[in-house]
Amino acid sequence: MFRKNVECRPLKNISTWRKISLATWEKPGDPSSYGEMEIDMTKALALLEKLKTESNEKLTITHFIVKGVAKMLAEFPDTNVIIRRNKIYLRDNVDVFVQVFWQEKGRPDLSGAKIRDAHKKTLDQIADELNQQTQKIRAGDDPNLKQSKMSLKFLPPFLLKWVMKCLAYIGYDLNLSPFFLKLPPDPFGGAMITNVGMFGIKTAWAPLVPFSRTPIVFVVGVITDQAVVENGQVVVKPIVHITATVDHRIVDGYLAGKAGGYLKNLLENPEQLL
Repeated sequence: MFRKNVECRPLKNISTWRKISLATWEKPGDPSSYGEMEIDMTKALALLEKLKTESNEKLTITHFIVKGVAKMLAEFPDTNVIIRRNKIYLRDNVDVFVQVFWQEKGRPDLSGAKIRDAHKKTLDQIADELNQQTQKIRAGDDPNLKQSKMSLKFLPPFLLKWVMKCLAYIGYDLNLSPFFLKLPPDPFGGAMITNVGMFGIKTAWAPLVPFSRTPIVFVVGVITDQAVVENGQVVVKPIVHITATVDHRIVDGYLAGKAGGYLKNLLENPEQLL
């Protein structure tokens, strides 16, 4: 009645590494897809220089990118979503999470700051909010970070894995804020940004973070001078590589192309961010 779906036979005498590999990873189930954009930063750098004399804040390219990503999420609401119980829900807010590098007792660590409804804020407001949150994190004065660290600090790794899954289930599948741990609601928002340019890295990709349920992660590299063809001539331009890891259940090729093109246009013509 039934027959083999695949004609195959066992592979014998496999290597030790192959055995370890089989024990380490399960069958593919990760929906991650990857993309990359090269952005001409000529106009952005010129605008940044101009704003130095006009702004009360120390603006950087990161603030431009936060505003650009937020405007992209607002323009393409199908990217600003969350999956709950295998159903897609539109987010009511446009929140962008910026990862923050810091050190604790000489050891590198990673945290982050969420900018709520960043598409409605000016570059100065984004810079001020991000700078304040970053200073608190690096000084150890962030109450949310303190509480989450205290709640999870003493859990062994094997137990921490299940606790994180439970918190994600409570916070996202059940959509209940874990108030009993005094954690902030929805701390990661609709997209994450991490800047590795500060480490001199040109191109890198970051994984999706399962317990955050954030479907888009951008990585910003260092700005470098590169030769590009413009009007048939080879010229040198300041270029930044921005990579994206997306949840393919949410962002398919068509949507990625439209939203990515919109973001590229914003960053290459940054007066739209003002």
